[in-house]
Amino acid sequence: MPAAIPSIQEAQAAYQQGTSQRAQRWEQRAAAAAGTWESNAKSAQAEQAYAQGVQLAASQQLRLKGLQPVSAAEFSAAVRGKAGTYQQETARKAGKYAARFAPYLDLLRTIVPALPPRVPGDVAGNIQRRVGGVALPLHQAKMGGAGGAVAATATPAGGQLAATPTGTYGY
Repeated sequence: MPAAIPSIQEAQAAYQQGTSQRAQRWEQRAAAAAGTWESNAKSAQAEQAYAQGVQLAASQQLRLKGLQPVSAAEFSAAVRGKAGTYQQETARKAGKYAARFAPYLDLLRTIVPALPPRVPGDVAGNIQRRVGGVALPLHQAKMGGAGGAVAATATPAGGQLAATPTGTYGY
């Protein structure tokens, strides 16, 4: 005779009771598999599978389909009351943030003093000269690796960036 199918309340209770055991088992298995995960995740085969998955998701509008059953109220409820947890987690990661931001900070220290002065009333020009003069070298540093040496003179002389046919300024 087949086992009785539990009620939703019984299934929920069993799920809640097993959560702590499953969490510990998940943590142990993840630690044991970390090396294999890294080599697999960084493989050419994984990159190809990711690209195929993104193309499939876009062509079938899977992101939109997945969002259909979620309301703004549900989204808000999921966030509500989590500010303390968010604060603790982000504070715990401050060292990682600092280590990853340090190379960009060093680059900013060389770029910002060399920016041309603001021109009152020339918003578009200021954006092109000043924002572009910061954004382009930071982008180049990110694409080349934040640890790599990037010259502070990554923009053409005078901080001028040439407009492209699309209207962007080289970034």
